[in-house]
Amino acid sequence: MVKKRSALTTALIVGGLVATGAAPAGAGVVERYTYAESESGVSEDFCGSGLQVAYTYELTGSGTIRTRGDDEQTWFHDRLRIVETFTHDGMTVTAVQPNTLIRDHKIVDNGDGTLSVTVLLTGGSRLIGSDGKLLAKDSGQIRLLLTIDVETDEVLSEALIFGSTGTNDDYCEAMLAHWGA
Repeated sequence: MVKKRSALTTALIVGGLVATGAAPAGAGVVERYTYAESESGVSEDFCGSGLQVAYTYELTGSGTIRTRGDDEQTWFHDRLRIVETFTHDGMTVTAVQPNTLIRDHKIVDNGDGTLSVTVLLTGGSRLIGSDGKLLAKDSGQIRLLLTIDVETDEVLSEALIFGSTGTNDDYCEAMLAHWGA
């Protein structure tokens, strides 16, 4: 049985990243799946400011697991849309990641029961204030190196191996300034 990454793990890896991607020729589709998750709550110390901020989080998307190569190694390819809203004193700020791509870029069998997986994350995120104006943006791509236990599919370690190639505006700073905090 092939196990997929959890949507929450994928979402945490993403962070704030628009691209297109295609499966390699001859890749066999093992499974197709969809994401539909939401969460809401209150942050008691938003961005370390001491403010109480209500938030909602919505993640939708789809993915595929494909096999490639002579060893038929499984490769993941996900497309996500993430919308987060933050509300303080009646003012709402929305962070939108309309088209995030997460895909396995390179997989190496370490020969010790683990895999080293280089994951490409690319996309764009925009932070929109309650007045509809752009407050901040984050775009580009990053690459992470994951070490995964083959038996349990557990991620044993995660390391940034290629930092963001795009803009990296500080969302906390932009939201706090918008709220006058």
